[in-house]
Amino acid sequence: MTYTITDLSRKFNLPASTIRYYEKIGLLENVEHVNSRRFYDDSHVDRLYAVECFKKALLPLDEIRLFFTYEKNMEANSEKILEMMKSQEAKTIESLETLQAGLAHLQRKIRFYTLVSEAVKNKTPLPSWNDIA
Repeated sequence: MTYTITDLSRKFNLPASTIRYYEKIGLLENVEHVNSRRFYDDSHVDRLYAVECFKKALLPLDEIRLFFTYEKNMEANSEKILEMMKSQEAKTIESLETLQAGLAHLQRKIRFYTLVSEAVKNKTPLPSWNDIA
């Protein structure tokens, strides 16, 4: 099946400029160009799914490109790929833990200001930050 850049843009919720950029930096290879139009196939769709998954795991585009370079010769590069994936796993876990700590603080603020708002409405004493668990 073939796809236009508009098809991919809609499918992945990406601007066309991003898809063109991915082609420019080598993440999307062998894109057919006919009369200034780009045509993509299922291999490009698969590649974009992989890119989007890696981006969600916070892998930088340069590392994603390196992964695909390594993947062309998996047998020779399996250790490099494994090292890259394990390293990124650790970085992603660290980022996730940081986000979870920030979320917990935000949720505590929400609980506090909910109590403040209720106290104002009920004309009761304001809570103390120390009252919030």
